[in-house]
Amino acid sequence: MQTERSAKVQAPATTANLGPGFDSLGIALVLYNTVELQPASAPQVQITGQGATELPTDETNLCYRAAQRLAGEAGYTGHWHLRQENGIPLARGLGSSSAAIVAGIIAARHALDYPLDHQEALALAVEMEGHPDNVAPALFGGLTVCFEQHDGIKAAVALDAPEGLVAVLAIPDFQVNTQHARDVLPDRVPLRNAVFNTGQAAAVVAMLASGQYDGLADAMRDRLHQPYRAHLVPGMEELIQAAIEAGARGAALSGSGPTIVALAERDNSQRVQAAMLQAGSRTARNWTGMILPLDNQGVKVLT
Repeated sequence: MQTERSAKVQAPATTANLGPGFDSLGIALVLYNTVELQPASAPQVQITGQGATELPTDETNLCYRAAQRLAGEAGYTGHWHLRQENGIPLARGLGSSSAAIVAGIIAARHALDYPLDHQEALALAVEMEGHPDNVAPALFGGLTVCFEQHDGIKAAVALDAPEGLVAVLAIPDFQVNTQHARDVLPDRVPLRNAVFNTGQAAAVVAMLASGQYDGLADAMRDRLHQPYRAHLVPGMEELIQAAIEAGARGAALSGSGPTIVALAERDNSQRVQAAMLQAGSRTARNWTGMILPLDNQGVKVLT
């Protein structure tokens, strides 16, 4: 199979887990990586923006590999010219790798005019990423809940993003490697903690879906991953507490960190951000604030 078509897509940043929803909950954010893909006689990769001097510019590039993964499904044996403009910071718990994977798959799908729905794209993306909590919201947008089907395939249910809330981010000047953040987690946890998180995660979904935010700060407490990762993010607990005391509806470690995310009403978001950055200033690290709307569309084909 050959193609002359090109494609341009935009994939959003994401915040995963939302506290207790480890590897299952995520929300898409209005911050994007943009990818242009066109057939080429040899691999070409150009990167601007975040990671321009860090990411590979050959066929080992993650977005390029994702495009090739879909190409293999479609029977395309050629190469790609990939232009990648990154707005999502690397290794900060904001789904930069998931955005790259999703953008690569969807751009190749469009360029090859290959029939692939979002659930099938999710399966390919999870195969590459290893877990679905970031790739699902990057694909579907909004609030996503991931689960495993009887055949072991990961699937997702997408809900509208919670109304009236924005994501307030505190992003530190250091990275946390996702694999390292997973390696510090125990293989087994006490039954009481598993039961605790089951109820917490269910409550988070119910509250975000219904707009009943009053108990969200309590619901977003976690016992499965944040306590074990706290040493990787100096000030994590202090920033979360500062956000809640400033009026955030809830706060948590974003993905595997090190970014801290708070969900707050827009008219209170500046106050929440200031409180988080003030708490961060006591950690001897530099923190940057961002306030982002929530994205309901997920990956978008631009051309």
